[in-house]
Amino acid sequence: MTGSRNKALPATRLRTADLLTEAWRSIARTPWRSMLTAVGTLLSAAAFVATLGISGTINQQVSATFDLRRATTVTVEAGDGQRAGLVTDSFLPEWAEPQRLDHARMLSGVTAAGVRIGVDGHTIARGPNTFDTAEPVPLIALDDGALAAMDPRVVLGRSFDAGHQQRGDHVIMLAAGTAEKLRVARTGVAVYVGGRAYTVTGIYDDVARGPDALAAALVPLSLAPELAVEGAQQPQAVVATLPGAAAQVGAQIALALQPNAPETLAVVAPPDPKTLRQEVEGGVTQLSLLVSVIALVVGAVSIGNAAMAGIAQRTGEIGLRQALGARRRDIFAQLLGETTALGLLGGAAGAGVGILVTVAVSLSNRWQPILDLRLAVAAVAAGAVAGALAGFWPALTATRIPPAQALNR
Repeated sequence: MTGSRNKALPATRLRTADLLTEAWRSIARTPWRSMLTAVGTLLSAAAFVATLGISGTINQQVSATFDLRRATTVTVEAGDGQRAGLVTDSFLPEWAEPQRLDHARMLSGVTAAGVRIGVDGHTIARGPNTFDTAEPVPLIALDDGALAAMDPRVVLGRSFDAGHQQRGDHVIMLAAGTAEKLRVARTGVAVYVGGRAYTVTGIYDDVARGPDALAAALVPLSLAPELAVEGAQQPQAVVATLPGAAAQVGAQIALALQPNAPETLAVVAPPDPKTLRQEVEGGVTQLSLLVSVIALVVGAVSIGNAAMAGIAQRTGEIGLRQALGARRRDIFAQLLGETTALGLLGGAAGAGVGILVTVAVSLSNRWQPILDLRLAVAAVAAGAVAGALAGFWPALTATRIPPAQALNR
């Protein structure tokens, strides 16, 4: 009998299901304390999902609207050392003639292409007499392809067309500022350039390409020989491309316009804005990750402090479990499971909050929300890992408390 009384109780073994049940009961026993403990992880997970979700949404909007005017424009002109006056017969160099431009229009990604020539040294007057109000306005002579590429936004009247080009009609389009200075408020009236009447076909207030046109007037290219006496600039090809195709078109167009000597042409093609977008996206992503990591550390610290405080309150319970045969590893696993579960719940709730914030911000700005479910999964996993790390030391400390000492507290 004496020997049987001195026998220690056999160590108990807890199954995984038992550990999960005990962890859940411990959390549910004090729901408000558990909720406050998980707030740090919730906020960090919400910050992680919301910041990356909103940055992804913004990047998508930037991708659709980022400097499209510049990113869809390619210009071509004679290179250094190749500049010369206008060819007298056709008034255009060979690379700028219509058949060569047809080759450029066949390139993939090209939506419009044409030739323009800037002409300086002219004034536009409201009447034929010398005392009439005259404004020094640069003229841009361009064909219908360049007109389509520049795409002036006509607010009154209409653009001139290929028929005006072919007939050599003396027509003109005025920028809104020039029309206001000349007191031109309708189309069909005449203005005078060099003493010759030009009929106003339209007034525009903006252009998609070639912003210098906002301080100029547009005339058909067929009028360039009579206007380009001394102040003519070199012909320039203006090419409009689809978004993202400018770099590719810029690499091919010189060969299309001047196959025998493409090196004689100077091509200006803007870099793909994706590079800048990626830099912006990388900066935003790094900042959001930094904020999320800091919040995650704060959440882990809050869970760790709560776990230490909880162990201090449950010292007697822990000692009783050990006295009844609970193994230290089971106590460690239970306490670690509690903090891990708190982190997991906080991460899941934070992921949900982050998704709601992303959707709310996107809809309030009329954006298309971009949601990556992998971010939500990562936030939940990060919350669980933070909970496990935060509970490791408190759980280890709890297993080192001697049962007799724990029961006396």
